[in-house]
Formats: sequence, C-alpha cells, structure tokens
Amino acid sequence: MKKRFEGFSPETYDFLMEVRFHRDDRAWFEENRKRYYACVKEPLTLLAEELVPTMADIDPEFNLRLTTVVSRIRRDTRFSRDKSLYRDHAWICFRHLNTAVSEGFCIYFEITPESYGYGMGMYAPNTDVMKRIRGAVKARPDEFLALAGSKGLERFTLEGTSYVRDRFPNERAEIRPYLNMKSMSWCFSSERLKDTMMPGFKDELLDAAADMRPMYTFINGAIKTVQE
Repeated sequence: MKKRFEGFSPETYDFLMEVRFHRDDRAWFEENRKRYYACVKEPLTLLAEELVPTMADIDPEFNLRLTTVVSRIRRDTRFSRDKSLYRDHAWICFRHLNTAVSEGFCIYFEITPESYGYGMGMYAPNTDVMKRIRGAVKARPDEFLALAGSKGLERFTLEGTSYVRDRFPNERAEIRPYLNMKSMSWCFSSERLKDTMMPGFKDELLDAAADMRPMYTFINGAIKTVQE
C-alpha cells in the first residue's frame, strides 16, 4: 500500500534541534542518518508529493521533481560565508526550473526546530524580477491593491528589503511602499508544532495555497508578460 503523509512527529523537531548543535559533525550525522530519513526526509517528501497536483494547477510551469522540490540537509558551502555542513531546518519549494530558491518567486513550506511556516515570494533581491513586478503594479494598481488587501492574505505578513530613499515619489501613495521593495514575500509562521503532527495538516497548506493563488497569479503573470 502506498504511504501517505500522516504528519510530522516530535522526533522531527528533536532531530532538527540536535542538528543545530552538530552542524559540522559528519560522524554524528552518519550515526543519525536513518533518523533523518525516517522523521524528516520521508514525511516531507510525502507531503510534497500530495501537494503536487494543487501546485501544478496553480502554475503548470512549476518544477515538480520531488528531488529538487524537497530540500537537502547537506548545505552547498561553495558561495557562502557560513561553512557549516548541515541545515537545522527543511523545506518544500515549488518554483520554475532554473531559478534559485532565494531569487525565484516561489511557493514554499518550511519547518524549523521551533516553528513552521509557508508563503510565497523571494527572500533575496532580484532586480530583474522586481522591475517586472513594478511594471505590473504601476499598470494595474487597483487590481494589485485589491489583492494585497484581500481577506485571503490576512494571515500573511508582507516581508522584504526596501530602498532607504523613495525612488518613486511621483507614483500613487498607496503603491509606493510596494514599488520601493527590493524583494517581496508574503509569509506565515506559527509555533504550534502540534498542528503539523496530524494527517490533516495538509489541508491547512491547501487552504493557504488557495488564498495565495490570486496574488501569485498576478505576480507570475506580470513576470512572464514582461519577459515575452
């Protein structure tokens, strides 16, 4: 019988906390590799697999290969100042092929030792993508503002870095805060880890995806339209 996502476990979060104290310890990780697969990798992959049909419907161009959708615990330290070997958090990220996790506009789910979260956006500045988004916001400000203030996005917090000085003083006051952002994400976070330990937790993510879909469609359409 095919396995299904039955929720995470207390061991999931215990393991991630232990990783935090053994981030450079290869021997420790090898001793605990089976724990990692059993309590982190497997449930995360099962959850991602069950989210795939919804994500494919939201954006048919999402990369849906589970080996790339689900994060790896081993860090790529080639271009990072942080040389620790292992991550103390894990995620699912649906994005377009050949886009970076940090710079591509994506839909994600994440677990840490203390919390879980989900949302959409990009956490690192991407000048090209933001230029395209700004063009759409300026062209359709009322539509964008209605989406940004919609009931569906109430649970999410708008996050991102902004320019220190206003670069768009002649635009409408309501859209200037968005135009001045260098990166943009709508994020939800919770410390109610018990919520993730139930088989029905997937439904929370599906509800969140439905709430994010209108804004994601606006942003994704803006990026593609200007590209073409």
